[in-house]
Amino acid sequence: MMEPREAGRHVGAADGAQEDVAFNLIILSLTEGLGLGGLLGNGAVLWLLSSNVYRNPFAIYLLDVACADLIFLGCHMVAIIPDLLQGRLDFPGFVQTSLATLRFFCYIVGLSLLAAVSVEQCLAALFPAWYSCRRPRHLTTCVCALTWALCLLLHLLLSGACTQFFGEPSRHLCRTLWLVAAVLLAMLCCTMCGASLMLLLRVERGPQRPPPRGFPGLILLTVLLFLFCGLPFGIYWLSRNLLWHIPHYFYHFSFLMAAMHCTAKPVVYFCLGSAQGRRLPLRLVLQRALGDEAELGAVRETSRRGLVDIAA
Repeated sequence: MMEPREAGRHVGAADGAQEDVAFNLIILSLTEGLGLGGLLGNGAVLWLLSSNVYRNPFAIYLLDVACADLIFLGCHMVAIIPDLLQGRLDFPGFVQTSLATLRFFCYIVGLSLLAAVSVEQCLAALFPAWYSCRRPRHLTTCVCALTWALCLLLHLLLSGACTQFFGEPSRHLCRTLWLVAAVLLAMLCCTMCGASLMLLLRVERGPQRPPPRGFPGLILLTVLLFLFCGLPFGIYWLSRNLLWHIPHYFYHFSFLMAAMHCTAKPVVYFCLGSAQGRRLPLRLVLQRALGDEAELGAVRETSRRGLVDIAA
């Protein structure tokens, strides 16, 4: 017969397990809801920027980032369905592995593009004359294409060394490649933070010291958003593959923050580009967020002059 003290322990453990299951279901449900909102937001960004992306070189970065976030969120929402349904649905092993590797691939692509756009915006603020006159015309396109290509190469190497897609996996090579990925993640974070700090100092110590707005403000907010929301997913993924110890609750927490990170980016774009007291089309809102106020003003002035000429 079980003693009362031991029975109380078993009841307490069962209640704690039920609370953990309920908490995890809430976190996963929130993740799915945020992911759905992120799909809609990034889809809107892709649709609005695809028509006039080449008018502003920084729009190419946002277009690629939105594409990477869209793929990431799609894989993210599908991958957590088995956890959400609690054993009533399970994917085959190769599907789970494909979703996992594709998510990390899109995560590294987004981080690399964010680091690249931070560095380019920092150069534009520090050396405006060089950036306006000497900057290579297709620099942004080449950087984005090279980023996708190199991240795809890392993705294929990890898939070949750590999975059975291309033969027997190699534990030593797999761990080495994940260490390379950890170093790459640290370098990208340091580059992004260093460039953003220099950009912030340049804006603050400028001749007129205006508040950060337009595209510099967008870059600073996006970097802060990554550090608070996007970085936990990278830490979890590296810790899982390098067998580092992490708390159990960090698993679902990192998934929720990753969905929040991808979903909040379009919100930041539209909030920074909106005008107080005026309702603008979403395309103009994005152009304002990219710092195209001068171009928009020139277009409006040209249209106004044309109307005056016609009336005369």
